Amino acid sequence: MEIPKNPNRGLKIMNSWGKKKTIFVPIDSNGHSVKVYVCGPTVYDSAHLGHARAYLTFDIIMRVLADYFGYDLFYVMNITDVDDKIILRARQNYLFDRYLEAGHGLEQVLKDVEKGVEMVKAKHQKRIEGLQKDVEQLLSDKESKRKEKEAKELTEIISDEKLKLQNVINAKTKADDYLKKEAKLPEAEKVRGVLQFVKSEVSYMLDKQLGETVTDLKIFRSHAERFEQEFLEDLKSLNIRFPVVLTRVSEYIPEIIQFVETLITKGVAYESNGSVYFNVGEFSKTHAYCKLRPECAKNAKLNEEGEGALGSATSDKKHPSDFALWKKSKKGEPKWKSPWGDGRPGWHIECSAMSGQLLGDNFDIHGGGVDLQFPHHDNEIAQSEAFFDTHQWVNYWMHAGHLHVKGKKMSKSLKNFTTIRSALTTSSATQLRLMFLLAKWDSEINFDENSLKEVKSRESAIRSFFDDAKAALRNRKKPSEEDQKWSADDIKLNNFLLQVKSKVHEALCDNLNWPDAMQQIANLITEGNKYYRKKGFKTLLLADIVAYVRKMLTIFGFFEESEGGSGGGGSKEETVTPFVNALVGFRNKIRDALADAKKTGAVDNKVLFSLCDALRDETLASLGVRLKDDKGNDQNWSLTDPAILKAEAEARKKEQEEREKKKAEIAAKKRKNKIATMEKEIKMFQDYKTDPKEYFKVIHQDRDRFTQFNEKGVPTHRKGEDGKEEEIAGRTLKNLGKALTKYEKVFNKCAKKLQKDPKYLENLEADLAKLKSS
Repeated sequence: MEIPKNPNRGLKIMNSWGKKKTIFVPIDSNGHSVKVYVCGPTVYDSAHLGHARAYLTFDIIMRVLADYFGYDLFYVMNITDVDDKIILRARQNYLFDRYLEAGHGLEQVLKDVEKGVEMVKAKHQKRIEGLQKDVEQLLSDKESKRKEKEAKELTEIISDEKLKLQNVINAKTKADDYLKKEAKLPEAEKVRGVLQFVKSEVSYMLDKQLGETVTDLKIFRSHAERFEQEFLEDLKSLNIRFPVVLTRVSEYIPEIIQFVETLITKGVAYESNGSVYFNVGEFSKTHAYCKLRPECAKNAKLNEEGEGALGSATSDKKHPSDFALWKKSKKGEPKWKSPWGDGRPGWHIECSAMSGQLLGDNFDIHGGGVDLQFPHHDNEIAQSEAFFDTHQWVNYWMHAGHLHVKGKKMSKSLKNFTTIRSALTTSSATQLRLMFLLAKWDSEINFDENSLKEVKSRESAIRSFFDDAKAALRNRKKPSEEDQKWSADDIKLNNFLLQVKSKVHEALCDNLNWPDAMQQIANLITEGNKYYRKKGFKTLLLADIVAYVRKMLTIFGFFEESEGGSGGGGSKEETVTPFVNALVGFRNKIRDALADAKKTGAVDNKVLFSLCDALRDETLASLGVRLKDDKGNDQNWSLTDPAILKAEAEARKKEQEEREKKKAEIAAKKRKNKIATMEKEIKMFQDYKTDPKEYFKVIHQDRDRFTQFNEKGVPTHRKGEDGKEEEIAGRTLKNLGKALTKYEKVFNKCAKKLQKDPKYLENLEADLAKLKSS
């Protein structure tokens, strides 16, 4: 690639084109303006954390480029609202809703479930078998290293397909288990219950049968609109800055058609049966194809992935490597008029046409997830270089790493995803951002509970530093009233601060290495924590450290620009009103509590502590004030995002509830054990109330056979098997004596208790009855 000879700011970035760190030099002759295009979402479903990884990553990249390096960004992101995935999902959801409305009986539904499950299983099995044959064929060529790598990629796809197949089997099992468990439910409820587990399988079957009957274009548009809106709301929830321009594919159809016409004119595209394809062979005569992933140039299977689920069946390509620019629309698909008949854009052409329209024939950065390198971005490069007659359309290609779950990329198709909205119910947007800040932007991240625990610990340490340092600064004298001569410790800390600033800059210049930058900031926080705890710390130096840490974390998006600031406009009354209301409300509650105490003659401390806790956890938290319990320090408060404080209060409440629950469980266990012990003792009194001399006459199991007894009451004779009396002697007599001794021991124990307290048993029974009724 050619690097412009313009001013640069020392930044090197990993360029996917060439796979090496390259000095970043903008096209702008002044080295100031930077043009960026990032592939946005295909809005067919809710965005998950895998998507958040990409969009948060590029948000941090854009913030660092703009707020740290000072570049003026023209940032464009696309919204793909015309795509095979959207068409299929919109049709399937529409048909499934109609299916539910039809009110089919359970018998019919179970037949449809069976049919849908078998159809989806057959689809995955067929794909697995085909891919396995391809792998075997590739591996048979021992001389080709490229083919070995291609075989490895296909093997990974096979692994994913097997997981998808297993997911189908699991869904059917869950549906079957549900039916067994809920056999007594009304039929309509059972139908809905079963379908919740196998919706995708039944929807697939319905689409295969009835997909062509869905002709209302509003169905496709409303589906895309819904998830586009949800995506934009997710961006806002994640504190992601919006791009300067959002491009929507459906609004650029004329530009896309014109782009395709130009490619046909240039001889690198051809029409076939109402569709238009890019001629890779013709393009390759004058250009290099697959600049990002050269090893994939002849990988027909991966190229087929990019054609979409609705494209392969109607393919009329001259060569398997050719890809669709314009697709002829079939029944049940949205369509626009074109010179080649009714159709719709191919996937890759959309980005080329929209970016070209706004950013021209050469721009600085094109970004997206790492999985977009081939075929999407390589095909974008080919069609754009052909259109603009150039060999360098984009200067820097940046690809964010994937988010993995148990070694697999998080994705909808593998059903191993967590939606952004679901994740934000258990983790804050700041915590998710921090998780990505602790990993290099172009590396993989493994998402699990341990990584979240580390992130929450890191966040807590950061926020505690700001809270405590601010409180320390508030408690200090004014700079004009304190000694300003620096000690050796002050000089040492300032030198450390300068060193951190230098290392942070070095890290960010080295491919935006924010994990290293974050570690340097963490080191500075550690030293800052030690410093403000010392007597005689310098207010201005601590304030400088706090300001630098806040500046860097704000650049990374950890803080919103306004968080912790003094705020903007508004009258003084508007500003203080909520706080005055909180103070007045708290005062009234205290007065009410004291008035009640006057009537009873005693102050209930529990009530007062409860009111103070409510002030801290509810009233002040809702106003964005964090208040810490700290004896002797009336300045231990800070301003924080109310949502964070609310989450913390809810977490404390949950922990308290867990403690109370555990306490209740222990108490219940103790009560249960006590009841068992008391019942056992009462039974003992009942079983051992007979005089020991009467034991063998009244209680013993052979009492009817004993005929004569000695002075202690031990049997000496008994009836034999023939009915005649016989003497008891030897071991038998000895064992009977032992049995009586054992009985006497317990009898005497009970008698002793009753001798000491004649009402002992009566009271024990009363206590048991009382305990059981409580």
